[in-house]
Amino acid sequence: MKKPFLSIVIPVYNGEETIEKLHQRIQEFCNSHKHTYEVIFVWDCGPDNSWEVISQLKKQHPTSIKAIHLSRNFGQHNALICGFEQAQGEFIVTMDEDLQHLPEDIDSLIHYQKINNADVVYGFHNRQNHSPFRNITSNLLKSLIQIAIPKLHKNYSAFRLIKADIAKACVNMQNSYTFLDGYLSWITNRFCSCSTNHQKRIAGESSYTFRKLLRHSINIFTTFSDLPIKMVSWLSISFLLFAISYSGYVFIQKTVLKTLIPGYASTIILLSLGFGSVLFALGIIGQYIHRINLKTTKQPNYHISENL
Repeated sequence: MKKPFLSIVIPVYNGEETIEKLHQRIQEFCNSHKHTYEVIFVWDCGPDNSWEVISQLKKQHPTSIKAIHLSRNFGQHNALICGFEQAQGEFIVTMDEDLQHLPEDIDSLIHYQKINNADVVYGFHNRQNHSPFRNITSNLLKSLIQIAIPKLHKNYSAFRLIKADIAKACVNMQNSYTFLDGYLSWITNRFCSCSTNHQKRIAGESSYTFRKLLRHSINIFTTFSDLPIKMVSWLSISFLLFAISYSGYVFIQKTVLKTLIPGYASTIILLSLGFGSVLFALGIIGQYIHRINLKTTKQPNYHISENL
């Protein structure tokens, strides 16, 4: 059997009301452009009846749909890696389940890949149709992540076109935390991006809360960046310089100016600052040790309980 041109991998968590419409539009797009394709739905054990909808679609389209049921919730990026392992296409497209990414925009990704010979093409959005709070927090955290990982493409997003060999290289990466775009930045530097549409969510609610976004960012910082450990070093050096300077100040007051007033305030301030810095540093080091432990235990990135 000839391999398809496109493998469209879609992680599904809360897509009961959008999956059928999304598949229909993918089908219409691929047929109109005469692209051979397969759609891989990876159900990440969400709270709704998405798996039942996916199972029905599989029965209706047995040759063009692959349906994967994970054994528990492993997270969006692990679900994508799982889909990569099953994909047979020349190019792999990743997109969300909620129709905020338009299948019709895949044509732009293909076009930019051809003219740039890129390994990865991101579809970025000049205007995102999230809530104002989500837009602000997402943009802030994204900016911080890009500072932490300079090799990360500035327009990285969940809407991607990836050469199959690049995507497959991500499958064997065993890490304490999966961040697909971080993996891609390790494998290649041949990125490009193009502007695409970002629609309002037509049903359901986003599973990303500020707490999840913050946790996601912390995991990225401590797994893919050495910035936190550098911060500890800078903090230690800064405190050492401050302690030396303050000691010189106290020595001059005591021996030369003879104006030192005995008391505990300065001692308490120094002790508090010192202990606070040490605890902060230990907390960051502890995060790294925790991730080393997760990696050495070889915790699986995903496990498939059913594959249709």
